[in-house]
Amino acid sequence: MKAITVIQPWATLLATGKKHIETRSWRTKYRGEILIHAGKKDPLWGISMMTDGAWEKALLVLGLYEEFNRFERFPTGAVIGKANLVNCLRIDELTAALIKEQHPDEYAFGDFTPGRYAWVMTDPVLFEKPIPASGKQGLWNWEVE
Repeated sequence: MKAITVIQPWATLLATGKKHIETRSWRTKYRGEILIHAGKKDPLWGISMMTDGAWEKALLVLGLYEEFNRFERFPTGAVIGKANLVNCLRIDELTAALIKEQHPDEYAFGDFTPGRYAWVMTDPVLFEKPIPASGKQGLWNWEVE
């Protein structure tokens, strides 16, 4: 099955349906079910990349605001869920402006720089138990280890 490695906390945001667009520098023609793999990078690294209050928004939408320092809630090095990849759109200035205006949380959780690609996800499922797995760059095939 196809998989994509995403750094925390974005992986959990995708798997819980709080984030519907994964932004990437490259496009894919693949459509269909995709596993969400949480990379091994420390969640603090991902948090340090967030701007404009996005970290606080992420905590609020995940219901973790009161547990700000409980980073163990974010599993790493594991397949944590799946979603359905339904579209991949090139981001232009108008698209970025519309997303920023109409979906500010979504905008805060991605890099909508014109020229990047928006991977649109639906039907997210967060697995009850993370499945330990080594991730890879790009879109990759996951096989049970």
